[in-house]
Amino acid sequence: MEMIPAKEIHAAAEGLRGLAHETRLSVLCHLLQGPMCVQQLIEATGTSQSNLSQHLAKMRLMGILVNEKRGQQVFYRIANPAFEQLIMALKAIYCPGMCGQSGEGR
Repeated sequence: MEMIPAKEIHAAAEGLRGLAHETRLSVLCHLLQGPMCVQQLIEATGTSQSNLSQHLAKMRLMGILVNEKRGQQVFYRIANPAFEQLIMALKAIYCPGMCGQSGEGR
């Protein structure tokens, strides 16, 4: 049996802790549809701008999201396709009736 180094286990646990919040998971589920601006994410998640900004900043610092300024708006997208696969796996487990609705045809 191959041993997984403790450093990688720690990094995975930290990454999962970064995802383990309802607002962050909601943002990621919505971003499976493609890049969205802050205002779209506020409307989609139902959270306040200040609360959303804190969560977006945390996910950006963790390398989960990247942002791009377009004129006056900032758009966010998932940084790594592996995170998209992880969110889709979570949707398959916890929202089985919704799988396949987001992220298709991208």
